Amino acid sequence: MKAKYSIYGSLIVLLLCCCAVCFSEEPEDAIALVIDILKGNDQEMQAVAIAMVREIPGTEITKALARELPNLSVMSQVRLLSALGDRGDRAALPAVVTATKAGDESVRVAALKALGQLGNASSVTLLAQTAASALGAEQKAARESLYRLHGPGIDKTILANIPSADPAVKVELIRSTSERNIAAGVKTLLKTAQDSDRKVRLESFKALKTVAGRKDLPALVDVLIGVQSEADRREAEKTVAAVAHKISEKNRRAEAVLAVLPSVKEVPNRCSLLRVLGKIGDDRAVPALRTLLMDKDAQVLDAAIRALSDWPTAEPLADLLKVAQSSDNKIHRVLALRGFVRLIGLESGRPAKETIGMYKQAMELASSAALKRLVLSGLANVKSIGALEMAADYLEDKSLQQEAEFAVVKIAGAIGGSHPQQSKDMLKKVIQISKNDSLRQQAQEAINQIERFDDYLTAWQVSGPYTKDEADGTELFDIAFAPEEPDAQDVVWRIMPVGTNKDRPWLMELDKALGGNNRAAYLRNKVWSDKSQKVRLELGGDDGIKVWLNGQLIHANNVTRPAGPAQDKVEVTLKQGWNRLLLKITQSGGEWAACARLRRLDGSKLEGLKVQTED
Repeated sequence: MKAKYSIYGSLIVLLLCCCAVCFSEEPEDAIALVIDILKGNDQEMQAVAIAMVREIPGTEITKALARELPNLSVMSQVRLLSALGDRGDRAALPAVVTATKAGDESVRVAALKALGQLGNASSVTLLAQTAASALGAEQKAARESLYRLHGPGIDKTILANIPSADPAVKVELIRSTSERNIAAGVKTLLKTAQDSDRKVRLESFKALKTVAGRKDLPALVDVLIGVQSEADRREAEKTVAAVAHKISEKNRRAEAVLAVLPSVKEVPNRCSLLRVLGKIGDDRAVPALRTLLMDKDAQVLDAAIRALSDWPTAEPLADLLKVAQSSDNKIHRVLALRGFVRLIGLESGRPAKETIGMYKQAMELASSAALKRLVLSGLANVKSIGALEMAADYLEDKSLQQEAEFAVVKIAGAIGGSHPQQSKDMLKKVIQISKNDSLRQQAQEAINQIERFDDYLTAWQVSGPYTKDEADGTELFDIAFAPEEPDAQDVVWRIMPVGTNKDRPWLMELDKALGGNNRAAYLRNKVWSDKSQKVRLELGGDDGIKVWLNGQLIHANNVTRPAGPAQDKVEVTLKQGWNRLLLKITQSGGEWAACARLRRLDGSKLEGLKVQTED
């Protein structure tokens, strides 16, 4: 039977193709054949006929098909409605509108979807009302079609209908202003944000996040100050912050809020504006918040502390520390300390030693085990031997042991290549004392990873990335950046993370650490030799690689290649004592990595070396 239908279907395709070619001479015959097939029961033939409906042009064809729509089976109606939508001929619009009231849900859904392709401004009310009253697939189809209606006057019709619509319909129309990004709707939405219906108000604030812009911020702030309910206030605060973040100049985002702050005296409104400043994070607002840290009203002070604690940069660190150290209010001290710990953990260029010092300050101020655990949680993200040592100090503290163990494992896993022996010692201690099987397993896996490094140099600090104008990787090779200058100031160095490739753990993955194309980075460390000796430095680089030993350029290879062990071999002389290595690795595109190790001149393992980073 399948073969029979397949052959029959092919014949139908051929016949319909012929009809499509010559329908201008006999269009009635072509459409009559299509309608006969649609009225039949052969699903394969109907699918072929529907495919042809999409292709045959002509308004008269559209009208003829639309007239037959109610006479078809449910399945055929659904298929034909889809085809009529794809035809894009609005001659079918009346029949499609009628079908949105059909008794079968699948037909109504198909009609609503087609309306999104064929509808015009007159379709707005129908779609909005259906979206407000229907459920499930029908509601979804109505909403999506309302959002994608195209043609003149649709946006204006949506806005014009909002004021007089019932609340549920009003919500759908407001939602469509966001989905359609109707910027002209801001004035309307500012009014509906003060509507008597709560759902209308909240939907208005959500839509304003999308359609409002910089020039609308003063009006938005005015609306925020006027809200009554707490739910409205929170949504309005988020809206003001979201719109402020659209301003490209980061130091101009808080202007509208700062302009009114001095004149707002009501405590709830002042607190609301402070929370908004915290969400915006414009550093120009810090002085205003700093002043309010001395406010006599406890609510205002609380809001100022919370705003600074939510700051996206470390700018308010000193302010929060001062509150944590000197406030007479225990709650405020705790809030400030939590904020201080959070800001320490933000990305910054400060040396690891300074960051650890801050965590030590926080630990001294922590008045409970919960706060101390918070400090250890932040410390776990510092990739430094100092951080490892600090975390290890709390391994014997029963109230903090679990967090200390977690921090030790995380830090040691990150710096194991830079400080292999110390990391292994701490990891072994965790294995001995921990009652957490999962953590003990992680510690053992970290030890295994460290031991796979063999004698590769994995202790590095990294600086970069460095770029210049439109220069590509090969051109950057000969451009000297700050790390190449002996007396360079303000060069930021940080621990190079251990490679994540378990098959090549010795590979320094610069693409994972720094990312991007057409750039350069520098790696540095120092190697201890107990005597002066000639050794072989084996290098791999993706792409170009330059090497300095004790300030002298000893190797340069400007190439484009994947990184692999011992691609370049250089005979060098290590002096007795510490020897400083500096690598420059350029990147054109794709992977970006490097590897290095020291061997005897015959290629055998070199014993007795110590490698560490500058910190």
